[in-house]
Amino acid sequence: MRHELSLLGVYAPSLVLCALLAAALWFLADWLMLKGALWRFFWHPPLARLALYFVLFGAVSALYPDF
Repeated sequence: MRHELSLLGVYAPSLVLCALLAAALWFLADWLMLKGALWRFFWHPPLARLALYFVLFGAVSALYPDF
């Protein structure tokens, strides 16, 4: 992590950018799974949603060139 972001004068690590991008991808994936009624196949949908976010966050962090 070499860069910092300035968000309204507050410096934040670049990992915040990864978290925001993962959240955007998560909202898209969640919307698609809601439209396709795919969440009904999971025993505990909120837990599956949380796991999906962590998977997306890990993928975005792995692909981010500064790490």
